[in-house]
Amino acid sequence: MSEELLVSFVIIAYNEADNISRALAAITELEGLPEHEIIVVDDCSSDGTAKIVIDIALRNPRVQVIELPENRGRGHARSTGIAAARGGLIAMVDADIVLPVNWLAHARAALEGHDAVGGIAVPDGDVAYVGKRFSLVPRVVPGMTTVTGNNGLYRREVFDLASFDPALREGEDVALNHAMERHGLSSLTVPGLLVRHEESKSLGTSLKWLFDTGRGATRQLVTYHEVRPPDLAAGAFVGAAAMGIVLAAREHRLIGAAIPVGFVLAASAYHVRSRFETPRSHWRRVAPAVAVDSAMLTAYFAGRLAGLTALWRPDHHICSAAATRSVMASQPYSASQRSSSPA
Repeated sequence: MSEELLVSFVIIAYNEADNISRALAAITELEGLPEHEIIVVDDCSSDGTAKIVIDIALRNPRVQVIELPENRGRGHARSTGIAAARGGLIAMVDADIVLPVNWLAHARAALEGHDAVGGIAVPDGDVAYVGKRFSLVPRVVPGMTTVTGNNGLYRREVFDLASFDPALREGEDVALNHAMERHGLSSLTVPGLLVRHEESKSLGTSLKWLFDTGRGATRQLVTYHEVRPPDLAAGAFVGAAAMGIVLAAREHRLIGAAIPVGFVLAASAYHVRSRFETPRSHWRRVAPAVAVDSAMLTAYFAGRLAGLTALWRPDHHICSAAATRSVMASQPYSASQRSSSPA
């Protein structure tokens, strides 16, 4: 089989033991699935994600897992997977994404006129915890990034010109989109192509993720000088907080505290209504959803501020694994044995 006809599915995973089996099963059930390989890059998980994939690989020789010795974030994991991929087409899929059976057929058809295409994840990642916790019906909301890392199909040639930045723990897909634009490569969000987002993060993990996302958004603003709606919201929060501090300093403490709190509650109410169906009859679920979303937006805004001082700070931890290990069902596999690299 020519490698040009091979489709490489690259899945990055960090503590996705609850989701990885569904993600892999959805890929194997795709309509018209050609010759393919599935590469799972485990970013130093501590919950047994890699073991689950290894067990699946023992039954399916097309599945392989690369275990990273330290957690270095999404950019490094994606770069590692692409370096190991052999296919003429490379599909990026997150471990908490369930592809519909027609995903590959629709994506390949759309790729005829583009270099990279992707669908829309439902629900949106920043409200996945809220939607699951309060059983809200999500709206379809296209992302601000044309092709996100959670589901995208790329021509191999894309990575001869651009690549995921291995230094980025988040926002690596945004950076790739900008790199593609600089090289004149075309990308498309495929209308109507929806994928299911089955996130299983806890509240604490979600708050940390929103904080990290906020730091990344500040970095993106500084790097690309592109003002997006989240930047305007963050600026408004800073203004509300500054006004509150001034009033508190003038001994109007109650009013001073109410201004930023009121802003966050109003922003959260809008945020929840824009991401979910919120009929009045569901107020018993919507009201606490707004309260939880307020905490998550606060974490995001705090991350925006922290991002101004953390742009240069390294952030990774060493895993207990001694070295990178790669396992295939039929034979040992080492990422270093690949001769081709997109870097």
